[in-house]
Amino acid sequence: MNKFKRHISILLAVFMLVALFSGCSNQNTVNPEKTENLEQKQEQPLEAKTKVVTNLDGTKIEVPVNVERVAALFGPSYEKVYILNAEDKIVAAGDFHKNGWPWSNVIYKKLDSVVVIENAHSSLNIEDLLKYEPQVVFYFPNPNAVASINKAGMVAVPMASTGKFEDTKDVLTLYADILGGEAVEIAKKYAEYFDEKVKMVTDITSQIPKEERPDVYFSNQEILWTAGKSSDIVEVIELAGGNCVHKDIEGGSKNEITIEQLLSWNPDYIFVDHAGSSGNASAEEVIDEMLDDEQYQNIKAIKNDNIYISPTGVFFWDSGQQKILMLMWMAKELYPEKFSNIDMLEELKYFYKEFYRYDLTDEETDKILRHLNP
Repeated sequence: MNKFKRHISILLAVFMLVALFSGCSNQNTVNPEKTENLEQKQEQPLEAKTKVVTNLDGTKIEVPVNVERVAALFGPSYEKVYILNAEDKIVAAGDFHKNGWPWSNVIYKKLDSVVVIENAHSSLNIEDLLKYEPQVVFYFPNPNAVASINKAGMVAVPMASTGKFEDTKDVLTLYADILGGEAVEIAKKYAEYFDEKVKMVTDITSQIPKEERPDVYFSNQEILWTAGKSSDIVEVIELAGGNCVHKDIEGGSKNEITIEQLLSWNPDYIFVDHAGSSGNASAEEVIDEMLDDEQYQNIKAIKNDNIYISPTGVFFWDSGQQKILMLMWMAKELYPEKFSNIDMLEELKYFYKEFYRYDLTDEETDKILRHLNP
């Protein structure tokens, strides 16, 4: 009997051990479907909140992925944001945008109601700007102000340049990369238009020998202020088929020269732009002042009545996205017979419809080309 009980006890013990190990084995068995789902979940990266864009000077800038609020404080920045169909994202603009270019008040949809930052280009008040909570601030290349903007928690995107005409399309691409969405495709369309028109002009002007090219002088705001070799205006003049008389002087877009220097260059053509905003004399006044001064009367451009005011429209043609129009317009003024195929009325209408989403009337188009207000 005792022997029988011992056998029963051993069997029960074996049975319990088998049951125990079997249970442990079942608990450790993992459902393959659950494992696969877990791995997939772990492989999915967290959604990025920022992205890095590269400015034209190679500087890396970290901006929010979803940019919904911007301050357009740099001179041409409002135009760029508008072209990219993101005017609704502008929460503040430079004070000069409001009344600097009357055509912009006609073309842009919300300029008259947008908040302006006083003295945005010269003495930016960071506290004032912070009230409107912009994520990104398009600004001038002022290192101190840029540092203050970044320190305050906003992201500054300062103007940068390589001094090349292609900057005109590349800076729009930069803005598009920051704004995202449909802006990227709009910038691509602009770049295609830009390249097409440059080719159209240079297919002709590249065949003109240097000795047959007229001497061209470009006046920036005042008659004795001109562009240096670091400015792309020099390139624009050369692409248009002119010989830029000031191509070797140092500096960027605005450099003061002497009247003696201008007289020695004795240009065949004079073009005037960037005048008439922010309280400066208009281009007409600049030219009238020169014509009233006997010192200028022997310049070939004056004697032959070859002085031209660059059209403006929503912004200066020498600084904004309309600079591609300036190239065509300048080439046609220098070589009307070679560029008889260019109809600036039609070019202007197309540009405004395609990039500003505005249908110019014949009267409006004529006024812009003749440098008249609306």
